[in-house]
Amino acid sequence: MGLVALAACSGTHAELPPAVQAVADAGAKSRWMTRGDDPWVVFVCHVPAGSQVPDYAGLPLRFPLKPDAIASILDDKVTAYFTTLSNGDYRPSFTPGGEVAIGPTDEPQVCVDKAIAASDDNAHGVFVVADAEHNEGRPGGFGNPGAVCAKPPCAATTTRRSAYVGASDFSPDWGDRPPMDLIEHEIGHAIGWPHSGYDESLPVPEQSALDVMSNSAAPRDVLPERRDAPDTLAINRLGAGWLPASAVAVVPRDGSTVTLAASKSTSGTRLAVIALDDRRFIAVELLTADGFDDHLPASGVAVHLIEGSNSTRTQTPLVGLAPYTDLLIPGETLTSNGWRVAVGDGWRVTMQPVEAVSTVSG
Repeated sequence: MGLVALAACSGTHAELPPAVQAVADAGAKSRWMTRGDDPWVVFVCHVPAGSQVPDYAGLPLRFPLKPDAIASILDDKVTAYFTTLSNGDYRPSFTPGGEVAIGPTDEPQVCVDKAIAASDDNAHGVFVVADAEHNEGRPGGFGNPGAVCAKPPCAATTTRRSAYVGASDFSPDWGDRPPMDLIEHEIGHAIGWPHSGYDESLPVPEQSALDVMSNSAAPRDVLPERRDAPDTLAINRLGAGWLPASAVAVVPRDGSTVTLAASKSTSGTRLAVIALDDRRFIAVELLTADGFDDHLPASGVAVHLIEGSNSTRTQTPLVGLAPYTDLLIPGETLTSNGWRVAVGDGWRVTMQPVEAVSTVSG
């Protein structure tokens, strides 16, 4: 028994479907933040020993953090991470700003507010590190791309663009190799990326090991010496302007076969998309088990359901169970949302509507 012949033997680089184009359009509004040099200024926030807010309450340790030392680490490690991630398209830089202090009833956001007020017009973003750790069960940090910039580039004092983390990643226990994964995750939010593999009903909602915007510490679970986050998804690259529309194969309604290049590479078809409606699509890409994804057990094809277009869009892994590292390899298939995705040799991926697959000849 064999499958019916496909109407199209290869994917087309036609006009992006509305749901995919919406992601690209939303990212275009922030392109000044995601292309070229992006200056950040670093502040340390002093939290009083008697803080009463849930993030800090009852934690006595205060670390002697200095903005210049933190900025030096970030400018080395985080800059290198994003330069590699973007294939040189995005280069954040970090310089010391100063120190601020909050009161016993002040939330972490007050740290950010005071740092923004103390920053100058040269900073596109403000990065704040508290000198106190966060309590278990509280978020380790947050990032905010800020308001839309009318005449870019704009200062953080105008957009309120920022990122914040507690002191845990700068504990002396890490020695001279503090982890950068959470910081990279929060910078991801500050360039407009949403969570992926996120289930807010769970105590640890970030469930996916496939994206810096999910479980950013996933590589350390496999390789304890790792300090950077995983790589990111092709759809995030598209939104950031690091992946051109010409690298996206649009699958027609009757299906097609596409040969995928690694989504982090610089040439070839790096993303295939299947439009479901004007707000939803399936994203198909090849992740290779090297570089920032060297924690993956093997290279394979990842499939995600993308819903929505802006920083609140959901990006749900469709292959396997958390942490979703059992990717599709040659000979394997996935059926989801009315489509069948089959992986062949050479990373040739055939995508067909289910009704076409069910039409077979004897």
